Amino acid sequence: MKHDINIRGAREHNLKNISLKIPKNKLVLLTGPSGSGKSTLALDTLQRECQRQYMESMGMTTDAVSKPKVDSIVGLSPSISIGQHITNRNPRSTVGTTTDMYTYLRVLYEKLGEQPCPHCDKMVPPRVDKEQYEEDGGFKQLIDCSHCHQRFEKLTRSHFSFNKPEGACPTCDGLGNVSELDLTAVFQEEQSLKEDGVAIWKGQYRDYQLAILQAAAEYYDISLDLDSPLKSFNNIQKDLLYYGVDCEPFSAHFPNKKPPKTVGQGKFEGIVTGIWRRYKEKAGQSGEANLFFTKQCPDCHGERLNKRSCGVLVANTSISRVTKWSLNEILTWLDNLQQRYSDESFQVIEPLLHDLKTKLTRIVRVGLGYLSLDRQTITLSGGEAQRLRLATILGSGLTGVLYILDEPTAGLHPKDTHGLLQVMKELRDLENTVLVIEHDEDMMRGADHIIDIGPGAGKYGGTVVGQGSVS
Repeated sequence: MKHDINIRGAREHNLKNISLKIPKNKLVLLTGPSGSGKSTLALDTLQRECQRQYMESMGMTTDAVSKPKVDSIVGLSPSISIGQHITNRNPRSTVGTTTDMYTYLRVLYEKLGEQPCPHCDKMVPPRVDKEQYEEDGGFKQLIDCSHCHQRFEKLTRSHFSFNKPEGACPTCDGLGNVSELDLTAVFQEEQSLKEDGVAIWKGQYRDYQLAILQAAAEYYDISLDLDSPLKSFNNIQKDLLYYGVDCEPFSAHFPNKKPPKTVGQGKFEGIVTGIWRRYKEKAGQSGEANLFFTKQCPDCHGERLNKRSCGVLVANTSISRVTKWSLNEILTWLDNLQQRYSDESFQVIEPLLHDLKTKLTRIVRVGLGYLSLDRQTITLSGGEAQRLRLATILGSGLTGVLYILDEPTAGLHPKDTHGLLQVMKELRDLENTVLVIEHDEDMMRGADHIIDIGPGAGKYGGTVVGQGSVS
């Protein structure tokens, strides 16, 4: 019994009271027509019961995980489901950060990077010997310029992270792009304020805002014709309308006059100022978010890091440039690094370099060598996200685990199927059970054991048509 997962009386969805044994520590392929019940058996029955039993054994409440319709499942292992859904929607999450490869690259640039001296702008060679810099209060590492002999702060791995204030571009906060308000969507220059000159002002809300605006104009003794088109407004009138009484563009016109303190006196916020305030308060999810568009950051040009961090070079290449290369190109670049550096400096990063190349090679083998480290995870397809996670978990070294994969060949070029199959076999060889829902013929031929669910879809499926080796 310990060599199999024994399922008895599975009746979830369209499964017709099926019983079967799934061999452990094998690459098992679950196949059959779409809608036959493969996912119901693997995910809704097997995975859910694994999850429920694990939570129960940990003394956790299992209210959130209902027991599937099955008489019993014996011989379960802790399971990990690797589906095609992308759970991380954070725009800061990239291929490099989710796989930890970018962390390795940051350490590489800390150890081998040539840094520009902030005093004379000449490049200072890497200092890997810890005796060559001093600790300042335990937080900063100091280094002496070999050219002008001025002392400056040595850039460390934190300075190469766009998710940390030390490294992020201050203009875009490390996102690589900035939000811009589309003024043409807010203001209709040919229209007056009483018409649709301000597109977001309607009905009673417009009347209320116009009353405050008029009070502000009277407070500052500004003439304001509500029936004139916006294109006829002068700079003072536009600055009041756009930015309000408290903002610098308008207050510069009246340096000796204190702004009004109440709405009744004319404390007008300004349309542009108000839209930006609401946009920031709602973290970009305000009702006026459609008035904004994103564009590449004008300071870092999409590289996410500040100017000084981008200036550090390894083999004449900045870290932001490396992250834009394909993973195949990065592997070639890493292979050539050893020839450029002395044995002494290379010894410091050799173990790190070995681990990074191992990670890269695994991801290339599952057909993702075309990806770049700066590729956002939210832009990956379901198949790409699944294969990326599969290649990443191979490095964990876990054993005795049940891995469940849902059509990992989706979107994969046929020539890369062999590499994906080899990664799954490596997982199996670590004494794990790999259960794959799949239609691909090459995957079937490479499996140790096949279970065919069918014969048709929906009510015509839900039975075990056959199982065994390929032959």
